[in-house]
Amino acid sequence: MLKPALLVLISAVSVSLLLLANADANFHSDSTSTSTSTSTSASTAESTSTAESTSILRLTPSQNSVPTSSLNSTPAINSSKESVQSSLYPREPIAEKSALICRISDYAKCLAQLPVAVTRQLPSHNDIANSLGFKSAVVFPVNNENVAGLIVINRVLPLVYQNVALNGQIYQLDLAQQSQLTLWHEIGHLQNIALQGKGLPSELTAYEHEWLADVYLVWRLAQSDSLTLAWQQLHRRNMAVINDRDNISHWSSPQLLWLLTHYSLEEIKQFEHYRDFISATYPLSPTIEATEMKEIASLIQRTFNRGVMPVLPNYMFWRQARLIEVLQPTLSILMGDENANQWLIEQFAEAPNYFDAKY
Repeated sequence: MLKPALLVLISAVSVSLLLLANADANFHSDSTSTSTSTSTSASTAESTSTAESTSILRLTPSQNSVPTSSLNSTPAINSSKESVQSSLYPREPIAEKSALICRISDYAKCLAQLPVAVTRQLPSHNDIANSLGFKSAVVFPVNNENVAGLIVINRVLPLVYQNVALNGQIYQLDLAQQSQLTLWHEIGHLQNIALQGKGLPSELTAYEHEWLADVYLVWRLAQSDSLTLAWQQLHRRNMAVINDRDNISHWSSPQLLWLLTHYSLEEIKQFEHYRDFISATYPLSPTIEATEMKEIASLIQRTFNRGVMPVLPNYMFWRQARLIEVLQPTLSILMGDENANQWLIEQFAEAPNYFDAKY
């Protein structure tokens, strides 16, 4: 079971105000783009390298998707003060319990809505405010027969894109509805905790908690008739780990890629309840053990952040196929198929074998 001390933090990268023009600073995003969030252990590093040119990307719907505007009809936190006051604070069903969702500015009022036995497990307003900083949200699981946890939403200016630098060029990904995705990721943590020992193993690693939260996000998106933003989440996780290998703690891309290539939108929608979906998919999902994770992190560091070190195509060759498979869709979106494949061949000795087997 998840220990009480485990706090799941979703980080947000700070950005120049010039990039935030017309951005909504409230939690719930508008129909264009919102904040990006990254790892628990480290904030995603936005590239500051000088580039010859910048490529702007706007993600288009995948074959199994509908336009992202379909998510606008999905119930979400209402950003108006009047609505929050009239309905107290939103509650999300978590198995037989519920989770309270509130903004950091309303933290004291939120606590007043919770039993004393729950508030005793939660930190003070000052402790939360200090720990949040520029992060987007934090979730606190609690031990209570009726309350699953508390999700605190920070009031931070949202990012409108994420970028990476490759070969002296900056590639940029526009982010849509990132605040909504952050909330669903946080809810996913609590949903998976509730299912430990009931469809999920009784013990989960910190890494499993992270990728399972993104699996919940995919299921939730499918109920809204779109997987477009599920692919966006995969690309965002890949770009985060390219920028900083420490973000591998949240690198759900291997599991998301498997899920999105093995299940169609309609197949996921057939699972009316998340517990049935995760019971069916968890035993089949790719696993990455601690040793493999460390070696992949080293390979990522050597490939994308080597500084003046030369290219070593045979470095960690036994881990290259896995990394190529997971990164290739994101690099293709950013660079185009031909350029992405050529770049991978230049970096990895195993790339030709991978592409020969694939095509």
